[in-house]
Amino acid sequence: MKNVALVGVGAHAKRIYMNFFKKHKINLALVVELASQKDITKRYLEENGFNTTEIFIIDDSLKDNNYLPIEIFNKLKLKCDELQITHLIISTEPKAHFMYLNFALKNNINVLTDKPITVSKNMTSLSSIEKIRKQYYEILELAKTSKGSCKVMCQRQYHRGYEKIKELLIQVVDKFKMPITNIDIFHSDGAWEMPHDMEKENHPYKYGYGKLFHSGYHFIDLLSDFIKINDSLSDNKKIVYGDVYSKVFTPNDEINILNVSDYKRIFKNQDIPDYYEKNDKPTFDYYGEKDYHGLLSFYNKDGFTITTANLNLLHNGVSRRAWIKTKDFYKQNGRIRHERINIEIGHLFNIQVHSYQSKEISDRTNDEENVGGLEHFDIFIFSNPLVDKVPFKKISLGDMYTDEEKKEFLGYNELSREIFIEKFLNNEDCKGDIRDQALAIEILYSCAKGIHNYYSKVNKIETIDIRNDYTYRFIAKRLKNYSKIVDRDLEKKEIYSSMYYNDIYTLYAFERYIPQKKCYEVFISIDDTKDVAGGLLSKTFKNKKSAYLYFKYLEYIIRNKKVSLIEKMVENY
Repeated sequence: MKNVALVGVGAHAKRIYMNFFKKHKINLALVVELASQKDITKRYLEENGFNTTEIFIIDDSLKDNNYLPIEIFNKLKLKCDELQITHLIISTEPKAHFMYLNFALKNNINVLTDKPITVSKNMTSLSSIEKIRKQYYEILELAKTSKGSCKVMCQRQYHRGYEKIKELLIQVVDKFKMPITNIDIFHSDGAWEMPHDMEKENHPYKYGYGKLFHSGYHFIDLLSDFIKINDSLSDNKKIVYGDVYSKVFTPNDEINILNVSDYKRIFKNQDIPDYYEKNDKPTFDYYGEKDYHGLLSFYNKDGFTITTANLNLLHNGVSRRAWIKTKDFYKQNGRIRHERINIEIGHLFNIQVHSYQSKEISDRTNDEENVGGLEHFDIFIFSNPLVDKVPFKKISLGDMYTDEEKKEFLGYNELSREIFIEKFLNNEDCKGDIRDQALAIEILYSCAKGIHNYYSKVNKIETIDIRNDYTYRFIAKRLKNYSKIVDRDLEKKEIYSSMYYNDIYTLYAFERYIPQKKCYEVFISIDDTKDVAGGLLSKTFKNKKSAYLYFKYLEYIIRNKKVSLIEKMVENY
């Protein structure tokens, strides 16, 4: 039995997590909620059959803290110990994420957090942007010593459409040794938040963050995964640094397109909120952006461009909202999604996503997989004859799921979330590990600095840190090219072995005796959670003492050198 704690019972948590708990009969032992939401939450739990769930109340004054006060920290720990909490899910407003991630990891509790990982107030300031990057690496340090796992809910990791796209891209990149050359990502929420909505707490703008830290994070995560596919290549095709030029569309820009007089005119037959009488010229200085546009380039060691990318992330897109009175912002305020992705591998391969909604979830019918439907998601594949004799293929997402899977589900994105939650609660090795988010965080950080530049009236390109010990992926797949294993079929007796765990990587040094050849084989292996490369820096010796000395040398390397340096040694060997 898993004993689960949920932090925050808002609209998203009710639709995703609470539905999952009811459907799968999960023991929700504890809810952590703000004092202002106590009565509402208590009533909701009673009405939905969670009669044994306890509520731990946090004073509203603490909601934006970086850390729980020690007294509250200890009280919550005692409650978690008493209820034997094994898993904690964070579904609060993102400013509180770091506080509960810190709590869970320090207490060895498995934790799953919604995206973005963390934010801070005043996110247009450079200090706040630096802070969220610093907090990410603090979480990584905590995760090193914690017995609890740490996952980030990026449900497109388990979306079968995107799983298929990554699979095909990897196949072509590996076979032809050709990198992904261009990535074009467009996403619009169709979220029409009007001037009188701008003070809201749910997905707020007033704290300085908007589209990029709202739904935009999902596409930063996707972009980083696509870029990592190129890590399977070596030499001059390997990406080693990047940069981004950012432009934004702000609430102040929008009020010049649709001013107060326009709202009164467009909605003249509706009850106009008093806001528009009291604020004839509202201003939203340093509020979060409505739209984010980024032009990114990724380079090899010699400064040549390997991959270019475009991010067009919009809130200010077509919407179904035709009313001025505010409704629930989550799914009932006219929000519709348009999602388009186009990826090129030079002249060889092009793969596209087309996913367009025309109505809200409340208008669901039995036929939602065509253009305009709630579940529309088509993949177009165009191939050079060297890749596939068939020039064009189309895959519809619905064909990738069984009828049984489609029963009683909220949508394909939501089904992907269910898979994610199930794997998390079952302690399976699932995607979305905090350690795999480093490149996404580095891209996000540089894009956010571009927003700061906009507000500071600075026209500047920001660099992206592509290469640190956390941003690498697919290293083992590429380093397999350097494997030099002596005949695999021969009998080998292990003499010495040493293992060193370095965050994402597990490194091994081996010394083995091969009786048939009367020699010793010594080498390194690297496991990067995606693949394993063995036989690296391999040498054979007739002399036992020489073999041992070389083994100790390799052991020293894996214990004291960064993976990036080991990689360089292997490639130059």
